[in-house]
Amino acid sequence: MFFLMNGILVLIYLLGIILACVLFTNVIESLGSKLKLSNSATGGILAVIGTTLPETIVPIIAILSSFFLNKPAGLSIAQGAIVGSPFMLSVFAMSLLGICLIFLKRKTLNINNNTVFRFYKYFLITYSFGILASFINKFEFKFIVSLLLIISYVFFVKRTLTKGKEDFIQEEAEELFFKKTLKTKSETISLILLQVLISLIILVIFSHLFVHKIAFISEILNLNPMILSLIITPFATELPECINSIIWIKAKKDDLAVSNILGATVFQAVIPMSIGIIFTPWILPDFILLNSIVVVFYSLFITLALLITKHVNLLSLLSGLIFYFGYIVFILLHSL
Repeated sequence: MFFLMNGILVLIYLLGIILACVLFTNVIESLGSKLKLSNSATGGILAVIGTTLPETIVPIIAILSSFFLNKPAGLSIAQGAIVGSPFMLSVFAMSLLGICLIFLKRKTLNINNNTVFRFYKYFLITYSFGILASFINKFEFKFIVSLLLIISYVFFVKRTLTKGKEDFIQEEAEELFFKKTLKTKSETISLILLQVLISLIILVIFSHLFVHKIAFISEILNLNPMILSLIITPFATELPECINSIIWIKAKKDDLAVSNILGATVFQAVIPMSIGIIFTPWILPDFILLNSIVVVFYSLFITLALLITKHVNLLSLLSGLIFYFGYIVFILLHSL
């Protein structure tokens, strides 16, 4: 009965997240169009700003609990969550797009190759530097790395928005949900921002409830807190990006779907990682370093496939499932 009730609550929270994502994807296209941004810039910057809130909050709360509530496990949870998010996004979420293509009876993604390559380039460089910082235990060095990561993200945002304006093509977006509901005559910027705000509030509330419930169940099952933060927490907090991308792939808006995942991946490799580098010991155990190797290897694999074949095909996307579940099996065996 206990697990049944908690299972029902998990399902309710998941439905709340899906509702928020439907509202968010509906409005973010209109906002991008108002700002005259391409789909890649809309998905890679605007959508990311909202959907990365849950996974960014988790390590911050974990660090604060360690400092102010005397919970030593907080720092381990923070490190696991910070490294686990890029793993979830760059490997599992990209593989999820391949599964979507199977159901849609398609073989490739219709994307802007130059944009995707630029996203991967920024991610691989920033992520690699962030992980390498764990090998040098000097605060001054780690502070410099953290600062450089943040500066690089500013350049990434500037570059993406500039290219987004250059590549902007006016497309007909789906009618705003609030416009239909409130029966207004036009989609004003205030109405768009209102729907953005409401969808983000719903998203943050249900994401927090979902993560809290997953963590509670995991504690009952006596799971290692770092394994929880490395695998289970990112699975919960990255749901918005995954659901958004499924919605956009189904609507044949591949650029929005891919840029949302990769834009969030770049964000996770910079902002939360910078926080982890400064406010945690940032000395990563071997099984987390192995996680990072998997992330870099698969990202390089996709990048090389893109350079050689000029597209991201079904096989290269689905191969990520081998990397993802192979590591999951390894980490579970490692924890026994």
